[in-house]
Amino acid sequence: MFEGSMQGDLMGICFYLFFQATGIWMTYRMLAGQRFSVAFRCLLGSVGGTLAFQWFPILFAFFLDFTVAAHLAGAALQILLCLAAWYKAEKGGEAFPYRRKGEWLRLAKENPCLLLMMLAFFFFAYCLATHTIPLASDGSMHTGQGTYGDMNMHLGFITSIANQKSFPPEYSICPGYKLSYPFLCDSISSSLYIWGASLRTAYIFPMLVAFCQVMAGFYCFIKYWLGRAASALVAWVLFFLNGGLGFIYFASAENLSRNFTDFYFTPTSLGDKNMRWAQILVNMLIPQRATLFGWAVLFPLMALLICAVRRKSRLCFALAGIFAGALPMIHTHSFLALGMVCAMWLLFDCKRLWGGGRGKEIWLRAALPAGILLFSLLQWVNQKDELVKKNGLLLLGVGIGFLAFYIALHIVKVIMAGEWRGLLGTWGMFLVIVLVLAAPQLFLWTFGQAGAEGFVRGHFNWSNTGNQYVWFYLKNIGLAFALYVPAYFLARKRDVQIASPLLLIWFVAELVVFQPNEYDNNKLLFVGYVFMCGLAADFLVSLFSRKWPKILKAGIGVALAFVATVSAGLTMGREWVSDYELYSRDSVKACRFIEEMTEPGDVILTGTYHNNGVASLTGRNIVCGAGTFLYYHGLDYGQRESDIPLMYQDPAGYADLFGKYGVKYVYVSGMERGSYGVNDQGLAEMADCIYSEGDVQIYQMKEMSK
Repeated sequence: MFEGSMQGDLMGICFYLFFQATGIWMTYRMLAGQRFSVAFRCLLGSVGGTLAFQWFPILFAFFLDFTVAAHLAGAALQILLCLAAWYKAEKGGEAFPYRRKGEWLRLAKENPCLLLMMLAFFFFAYCLATHTIPLASDGSMHTGQGTYGDMNMHLGFITSIANQKSFPPEYSICPGYKLSYPFLCDSISSSLYIWGASLRTAYIFPMLVAFCQVMAGFYCFIKYWLGRAASALVAWVLFFLNGGLGFIYFASAENLSRNFTDFYFTPTSLGDKNMRWAQILVNMLIPQRATLFGWAVLFPLMALLICAVRRKSRLCFALAGIFAGALPMIHTHSFLALGMVCAMWLLFDCKRLWGGGRGKEIWLRAALPAGILLFSLLQWVNQKDELVKKNGLLLLGVGIGFLAFYIALHIVKVIMAGEWRGLLGTWGMFLVIVLVLAAPQLFLWTFGQAGAEGFVRGHFNWSNTGNQYVWFYLKNIGLAFALYVPAYFLARKRDVQIASPLLLIWFVAELVVFQPNEYDNNKLLFVGYVFMCGLAADFLVSLFSRKWPKILKAGIGVALAFVATVSAGLTMGREWVSDYELYSRDSVKACRFIEEMTEPGDVILTGTYHNNGVASLTGRNIVCGAGTFLYYHGLDYGQRESDIPLMYQDPAGYADLFGKYGVKYVYVSGMERGSYGVNDQGLAEMADCIYSEGDVQIYQMKEMSK
């Protein structure tokens, strides 16, 4: 049942924590000689434990289905790896330092961002608790603004994977189509749900751990990159409390009031004002589970990879390859962004190996103004007949082809300089591991979906609907963009090289989209934004390190903090107070009946509305789900969608459709009556009413009841 039990909650959580504890123990031991901080080793171990929890049961599910047996086999594999780590790792090792109060105080003092992280965690946890289908006093289930849409889809994936248990899974909202969406962000909750945990617990608990991994991974990456906690702190604020300049539209009391009452009327989501740069916490991490779990791997992985490059550590490259190879079915956009990051870092590592990185590299400094000028000109050209949009793939191919040639040229120079062994033992090993692990995922799931109509195609300028190119990003991104421009020219050459993936990511994301919804390219752009925040923060810290009057520093600091965070504060405030009914009392009661009286694989005819309790709470198959989900997944659902009204309006006349879709039950509520004009008499001739309460009736097809 979706309401679960306390015993089920404990069993699911303990099973999850087993993987966390063993992952931390293994990584802590294996990286003991790598001069990493204890906190960073624990972070990597936590990420490794999450990956094992996501992937190990899946490996056995191909043979045992998504069952408890497959999960126990996954746990046994984790135990075997622990034994191998114990055997291979150095015996003894250092004692865990954080057993004394003084060590924790020292950690907090050296990393002042920890207080902000705790406050952000409290906000995140509160929103999850109040938005994840809490049961209201009247028996209905509610949610908030950010989760009103996507959460329905994720709940349906979680319950259908756990209840139906067949593997590989299919879309329960479009049976017959293989689930190619990166479903590991949801199957992680299914792995708690099968132990009897409530749907709320299964949904929330892994997200809390993932959010901590995202925050800590981002902070560690910036700190390892720039070398100072102050820069990491400022970058953290710019990234997680982002919001742009949208607050300028909320100067009036009326708009300020509407911010806390209207649906999606916040400084970061004003369509008529072209404000589209989503607030990270509210619009990305709370509702978008694939992004959350993808970044939970990506950010710590980037921190590990930058250390691997600097230290030439084969062990770190190998571990980074394992993490990267696991990404495609967690978050494909993160995997794609990582590929672009690695391409740029490989280029500059090759230059260092053959001795070509000693110059000033003026071309790299000139790339930013050249790119801004290029895209401004392309915007002007595109306004006439969308010429750039139509040829986006061609422009991207030329650019990527040139970069690939340039990287290949430097690899040849490395070989000629006799340094090929170092390159092969690091980047070569990393690439092999990634390909071995990622290729089966890409061929089994990703490429088939990405090849559908409307996925990879030319586009231009993300979701800008009319503003001048520079002004669009300045007002959407705000302070970080304004600081990034001077920071790019004044930063150290090494820091600009590390931040160079931003230029490649922006180039790609501005010319091509990789899914039907072009807005989703922000999942690439935000990875580039990480580097923007890093350079901007370091530039700001350098400015404030100079000798200014303290009162002037304080005044400027307060002003900058206000500009950087006020839009985020308004958006977060709206999310905090938002409350919407997601599933009515009658729908929830009917779903309890469906779970008790039907089989997990049964097909139920319902309407196509997005907040479909049957699909989300019971995990049963329905004939067709919401087009807002299916269209963006590239599925051909048009015929199904058009057949549903016919089945409700004239059941006898279209009896063959019930057989075509294997319908065993018909669900009728106020939503179906309002959308289709249900023919009750016709349904009664073909089916028996087995449930009627409130505005919900459930019919069982007579062929089934015989």
